[in-house]
This record gives sequence, structure tokens and C-alpha cells, in this order.
Amino acid sequence: MKNQQGRQQFDCELIENLIKSYFLIVRKNIHDSVPKAVMHCLVNHVKEKLQSELVSQLYKSDQYEDLMRESEEVKERREETLEMLEALQKASDILSEIRDLQFGSTLSSKLT
Repeated sequence: MKNQQGRQQFDCELIENLIKSYFLIVRKNIHDSVPKAVMHCLVNHVKEKLQSELVSQLYKSDQYEDLMRESEEVKERREETLEMLEALQKASDILSEIRDLQFGSTLSSKLT
């Protein structure tokens, strides 16, 4: 009987310690989550307001031509890319002609 009472006392203390540990873990998780949640809400709020403000300022502006103008650097890169495309197309055409000539001469030599 005394042994059973000691066992029950031990089990109660064990459960009490486990519950305290669990609550400490939950408390720590909440303690860590609250600042993250607050920052998340603040950052999202600022992001939405800032975006709407920037868009409204952009549409109020009479600087459409300046905003839409292609920069010199982009213009140069576009022109260089077009030149490279033309050169590659010419090279492809030349290679196709060479292939056709070789295929044609190979075919005619096999036929004779």
C-alpha cells in the first residue's frame, strides 16, 4: 500500500514536471512568435501603403517621356544584339549552303 502511494506520488510529480515543461515551451514559442507577427503586420502595412503612394505619384507625374525613354546603354546593347543576330543568321545561311553543296556532291558521286 505504501509502495503504491509512493508510486502515485512519483507519477503525480512526473506529470506536474512534464506539464510545467510543456507550458514553458509554449510560453517560449509565443514569446518568440509575437514580435515576428507584429513585424510581419507592420512590414506588410508599410509595403502596401508605400506601393500605393509610389503608384499614385507615378501617375500624377508628367514625366512619362522621361520614364519611357530607352537609356543609351540599353540602346547600345540592343543594337549590338541585332548586329550579332544578323551575323549569326548569315553564318547559318553559309553553313546551310556548304552542307547542301557537300550533300549534293556526295549524292552525285554515289549515283555515278
